[in-house]
Amino acid sequence: MTNDAWTVIVNLDFSTYEQTIAKLGDDLFYIQKFKTPLAPVHELNHIEYVLQKLEDEISAFREMLPRLDKRRAVLSAVDCVLKWFFVRLHC
Repeated sequence: MTNDAWTVIVNLDFSTYEQTIAKLGDDLFYIQKFKTPLAPVHELNHIEYVLQKLEDEISAFREMLPRLDKRRAVLSAVDCVLKWFFVRLHC
């Protein structure tokens, strides 16, 4: 067994989802504001609920993701340099 560890860095971009939800929210507001007969009120309320739920899910997922600790990143870099240095000494 070794003490090697993998670090995976993933850049998650939620901007497309956030823009879509914002656009749908704006459209919903427009429909509600002018009371256009496009949809019954209960359907509009359901759409509003679903949009809010999507925003909440994205926020909750974002909060669940680990944060990069700057101190840990520096220590990890030093650790990599030291491992490389000592491996070279043993060869």
